[in-house]
Amino acid sequence: MGLEVTPEAIEVLRRSLELTDLSGNTGGGVRLRGSKGLGGGFDVQIEFAEGPQAGEISLSKDGINVYVDPSVTELYPDAVVTVEPQHETIVIRPSSSPNE
Repeated sequence: MGLEVTPEAIEVLRRSLELTDLSGNTGGGVRLRGSKGLGGGFDVQIEFAEGPQAGEISLSKDGINVYVDPSVTELYPDAVVTVEPQHETIVIRPSSSPNE
């Protein structure tokens, strides 16, 4: 899996985790979970997590734990977790996106 997390995304995730009760939990982090959208598409949900679930891929970047559901890596084998600057929203996109 070639998942990259940008420094901007790490900073937004860090600030968000500081607002939760997971900030002192060494296993606490962020989960990227796939779900079917209402229109039949595929959405990636980002949620806080106490730790990884069975089958998830775990990675740590600059002290932030990221747990990735296998359905996400199937759809985005090489992905970038970054920030949409206008609204400071976390997004995931293929790393080959022309807007990088």
